[in-house]
Formats: sequence, structure tokens, C-alpha cells
Amino acid sequence: MPSLLSIIPILPILLLLLSTTHAFPQSSPSPESSSPEYTSNSTFRETVLNVTNTFRTQHNATSLSWNETLEEEAEKWAGKCGFGHSGGPAGENLAAGYANVTQSISVWADERVGFDFRGGEFSTSTGHFTQLVWRTTSSVGCARTLCNGGSSGGKGDAPGWFLVCEYWPGGNVIGQFKENVHQREGVSGGTRERGVGCWMWALVLFGGLLGGMAW
Repeated sequence: MPSLLSIIPILPILLLLLSTTHAFPQSSPSPESSSPEYTSNSTFRETVLNVTNTFRTQHNATSLSWNETLEEEAEKWAGKCGFGHSGGPAGENLAAGYANVTQSISVWADERVGFDFRGGEFSTSTGHFTQLVWRTTSSVGCARTLCNGGSSGGKGDAPGWFLVCEYWPGGNVIGQFKENVHQREGVSGGTRERGVGCWMWALVLFGGLLGGMAW
């Protein structure tokens, strides 16, 4: 993969808006969460790949491999503890304040209950999910930092653990949803999957705060 720094993204504003999404839980767990999914490097990487690839398999997408270049970029951004996007060329999902990595990624995947598979168009409320299972994405690299933003002794504005995942090639490209986001294997009928999605707070890129949606 070419160096991220050497890539000039095409239509940067469009791709930034579509391929990057981020979310807060409605009620954050204790900022002192010590889940090994966060504290152990090997468990962290294993969990990211296992949970991500489980959801991708359900949606007829191949498994992702770990990308150390993306991991380095994610680590730089996570360390800033600012809950906003890096603006880099890769696809990017953000989460903060969840009890563990599994929960963070599962919340992204839960957005599938609201995705219109037949229509195959981008939605601000399903952007985490569509990037997660985007078929042409082939690798991922993630990092996490215990920011505890807003708490005494904390850093930045990201609550609890701040998770940053970078994807290459990035997904959520206009006009390519039908071929890249497939309905879950074994689910038939209708344009949307049934279920109850996780509600969340998401920081909208234009600067507002919108409940129950992700951008």
C-alpha cells in the first residue's frame, strides 16, 4: 500500500463526509475501564480483527488484514484525544466511552437495522456500518487511548477510551453502495433488517450534536 502521506484524495470533502463516522454512547461507563481489550496490545488487535471480520462475513465481505501503517496513523490521532476526524485519505470510524472494543464495533454494526439495502445509498445514521462491511476495503489499523475527556486529569474531549479505526481503501463512496454493502447472509425479504439498534450520540462534522445518528 502506498504511504498515506503520498496520496492526494480525490474529492476530499465528499470522501471525508462519507467515509468517516464517529459515535458516543448515551451513558458512558466508568472512565477507569480496564478491559484487556483496551489494555493488552495483542488482545486489542485480536478483538478488532475477530469482531470486524465476524460482521464482514455475515455481509458477504472478505476478512480484513491488519495494516501497521494505518495503525500508526490511528495511534497519532487517538493520542490527541480530540473527538473529531483526522481528515486523512483512509476511511475512518471513531468511538469513545464504551466499555470495551467489542461493544464499540458492535454499536457500529448495529446500524445495519436502519440501512436500506435495496436503495443502496449513503445515510448519516448508518455510516459506521457501511464502512465496517464495505466489500472492497481490504485492511484495517486501529488504536486506542484512555482520554477521559471532561474528567479531572483527563485529556481532550473524548470520554473514556477513544477508539480510532482506519480502513483502506476507504468505503462509503457514492454510487457504489449496492455492490459493496450486502444484506446479511440468511436474511431475506424487505429492504431493511429487523432488530433494535443501539442509540448513540454522534458528533456531526458541521459542528452540531445529533442524537441517535452517526456521520
